[in-house]
Amino acid sequence: MPQSESEWANAFPWSLSYRWGHSALAVDFDLSGDTARLVCVRRPGDPEEGGADVLLPLVDVVLVGDGSGWSRSPFTGSALGERLRYRAHRSTLGAEDGPGVRWHRLVVESRDPESGVAAFGEYASPDGVSVLRSRVRLRNEGDAPVTVRSVGSLLLGGLPPPDEVTVFQGRDEWLADGHFTMGALECRRDARTWLWQIESASRGVWEAGEAAGRTYLALGGLAPDEHERGVTLESGAELASGWVALALGTGVDGALGELTAYRRAVRRPRRLGVGPGAS
Repeated sequence: MPQSESEWANAFPWSLSYRWGHSALAVDFDLSGDTARLVCVRRPGDPEEGGADVLLPLVDVVLVGDGSGWSRSPFTGSALGERLRYRAHRSTLGAEDGPGVRWHRLVVESRDPESGVAAFGEYASPDGVSVLRSRVRLRNEGDAPVTVRSVGSLLLGGLPPPDEVTVFQGRDEWLADGHFTMGALECRRDARTWLWQIESASRGVWEAGEAAGRTYLALGGLAPDEHERGVTLESGAELASGWVALALGTGVDGALGELTAYRRAVRRPRRLGVGPGAS
């Protein structure tokens, strides 16, 4: 967290977009309206899909007693997600956590003026690796308690249309209902692949669907069926979803190679007790 207001940078209020990343990853945000949106996660040189037709909010949160948008999956289309108003963002490049490991980090901050809930989209990526790590942290900045029913870790729209992608889902034959907390989408036109893993001790949740003619991907988070009564946040209290990782590559094997490099980068700082791997 920043130590003073001067450490936060207003994200170019006159600008339509903000790009963050490094030599192996480009992440585009739409900041042209009140609600920040994640437009595209790609490798430099890949087609820039998404854009104005991306209607999903950056963060999706449902409070008990609060409305939601269109007939929805657990992590898309909430009323609160659309009410969140962008406040600021901050990006940093950390020193090496271990030999050859430097992490790019970004925090995008929004707040719902109605409930007082502030949402912090937290992103990280090891330098030179085509992987985006993401989670959402909530803070109740209002005077009254709020009960959180669900919060997603990553919501990405603007992927190729559903009729152009193949969905891969792992399954563990040792378990009765053994879906892995991993999966992948592959574009049949050019083999671009988005492969994910959910880094949570509880059951992983993910969904791929259609929004505005494109494919969306919703990953991780506090799910409604896992916490039927929700989690109550008193004034000033915080709650964070679990981390998820999204790897990009050519074909599933290419994406798995990037995910392997990411896992090595996470394990190094964990052994030292610092960095994203220690969270």
